[in-house]
Amino acid sequence: MNKKLKIGLSKNVRTKRPFFILAVFSLVLFHGAFIPLSAAENVMSLRGAKLEIGGELELEIIDSQANGGGGNSNPRMSIDKIVITPKVHVSSDILFKADIEFSPDSAVKLDEAWVKFSGLPLNSWVTLGQEDPFIHVSRKTESYPILGYAFWQDEDLGVFMGGSAGPVYYRLSATNGRRLRDRQASEDATFPIPTDDDSNGENNANKQIGVGLGLNHSFKDGHSVDILPFWYTADLTANDITYLNTISGYANTTNQDQTRYGVNLDYTLGGFEFFAQYMMAEDGVLDRDGWYVQPSYKQKLGMNRLQSVEFLLRYEEYNVDLPNVSTDSRTWDRQTMTIAIISEIVKGLKIKTEYYLNDEDTGGSDVDNNELLVQAEVKF
Repeated sequence: MNKKLKIGLSKNVRTKRPFFILAVFSLVLFHGAFIPLSAAENVMSLRGAKLEIGGELELEIIDSQANGGGGNSNPRMSIDKIVITPKVHVSSDILFKADIEFSPDSAVKLDEAWVKFSGLPLNSWVTLGQEDPFIHVSRKTESYPILGYAFWQDEDLGVFMGGSAGPVYYRLSATNGRRLRDRQASEDATFPIPTDDDSNGENNANKQIGVGLGLNHSFKDGHSVDILPFWYTADLTANDITYLNTISGYANTTNQDQTRYGVNLDYTLGGFEFFAQYMMAEDGVLDRDGWYVQPSYKQKLGMNRLQSVEFLLRYEEYNVDLPNVSTDSRTWDRQTMTIAIISEIVKGLKIKTEYYLNDEDTGGSDVDNNELLVQAEVKF
């Protein structure tokens, strides 16, 4: 690890909270740069705590067939994001982590910021701060499943708890809740769907409660199964109800009920992994459901410039309980097949090649929006 690191602040950064965080973060780095490194632990000592600095850079090429909806049908190269991730080990049982994300439009976003307290009674832990929902999964591909775009891509602000007793484990959360908004359901910004968007500044009484009770059983090394049924409940805000009434075919209503429930299934046998997720969502009188299955196989090679190759296939369906309206993509039913090859060149560098075959029930003519993505992902 270099003893001196420099962080540049763009003049375009106008948001007060990210600027303050970056200023504090830079000060911490400046302070830590003059403290000797611990060769044994490869971290910087910070007044009794231990500081680690990680990060990620994603450079990608996208070729989309999008023929409408504001899409860009020309192949293009871009920096998807740059992430700086500080971790502070306050003690063996207290960890602070943050993800500070820089995007190509010069925006700076505090993606995550939380403190985790481990080693609590009954083999439990508590996390306070801005964190992923506990149904968030490691998707492996750059693209999210449609269920991910819709329901668990974004973080929420609140309290998260978990613990285990043998193979049985639980998850609990009490959070601000996220606001319903439009979001793309692919790498290209076309044909949006309703999504649970992070809106951590919400100042309302409509908090979200989440519960999960799972089973994680290991048959032997490299052979395991993990099943997690889950349920979330909240009340819609006035803004959510206003948003829903903009969707074609949605009946004007003041129904405030919001529910999400489903199950995750993860089965691993050596280099083979099978993951599946099913979800049902109710927002007022809007019902949606979806599912996907994702088998993958990773072959370790150990070559000088090719450590491993992973082959992945994902099939998914997403359904909206409204008549399909060709001029409103939020009413469309969707099916997507993803074919991916993930090559680990050396430790910290992956090349992801992904092709998405997208199909939509539009209520009118078909749209062409298949996509090809090639990404270089560098982590340090």
